[in-house]
Amino acid sequence: LAGMGEIDENVAAVQRHIWTIGDYPAVAERMFAVAESTVELAGIAEGQRVLDVATGDGNAALLAGRRGASVVGVDLTPAQLEKARTRLASEGLEVELHQGDVQALDVDDDSFDVVVSVLGMIFAPDHAAALGEMVRVCRPGGTVAAAAWAEGGWMGRWRATVAEQLAPGSAPTPAPGTGPDAWGDPAEVRRRFAAVGLEVDVHERLLEWTFASPEAALDFYLEASGPFIAFMDGMRQQGLEDQARELLRQCMVDADTSASATAGCRLESPYLVMVAHLPSANLSEESVDR
Repeated sequence: LAGMGEIDENVAAVQRHIWTIGDYPAVAERMFAVAESTVELAGIAEGQRVLDVATGDGNAALLAGRRGASVVGVDLTPAQLEKARTRLASEGLEVELHQGDVQALDVDDDSFDVVVSVLGMIFAPDHAAALGEMVRVCRPGGTVAAAAWAEGGWMGRWRATVAEQLAPGSAPTPAPGTGPDAWGDPAEVRRRFAAVGLEVDVHERLLEWTFASPEAALDFYLEASGPFIAFMDGMRQQGLEDQARELLRQCMVDADTSASATAGCRLESPYLVMVAHLPSANLSEESVDR
């Protein structure tokens, strides 16, 4: 049965734009370790059928395919799917790729052994629908795994700086418990998985972004990262581009954990990997019999 979640086409159009501009593969390359952790902790193995939700340019799909899994990738953005298709073909991997929204997957119930999403489904506006869909398409006894940015990273500090210092309304703050940042709270993650009847293991890991200098980091994000480019476009329209650029540069200077200015620039982004195992079919039948 196909998913029944509702999709706001205006929101989807904005998200497709954000993930089309810039140079996403350059960003994804630096986030490859997050996909490695997620695929490892999900226990993806040869012969399994795997769905990679919000596949981007294919980090997790590539890793699952290398392990001998049969992989299907879904993404909201056609441009991302084209990048993934080219990349995976160059690796000699056969991966089915489809356009779709995690909030309403066009996938039958119980279709996959593992359903995974690396820093993707967290951007779905309806978090309950997104998680519910990932669980729905996973078979009894299967595994659902996702990665999210955790609290305390440099990007969270940046968003707080923006909200505090730029013009009112220039950086809307999501209500508590909403938005992608809410997936970075282990207690909230456990509540969300409990709402779909699952216990979840939450693993914290650390991703380090390294650059020659804070200025090099600034140039990278403003040239390659869709969310940063879109943000700066908005600031430009409000006449706040110079202030926003300086705030971002200063945030990188403040967040730099390298030993010295001559050692380059190191920005830390902790992240969570959430792994839940669905009960097997016979366990579900036993609970019904009781």
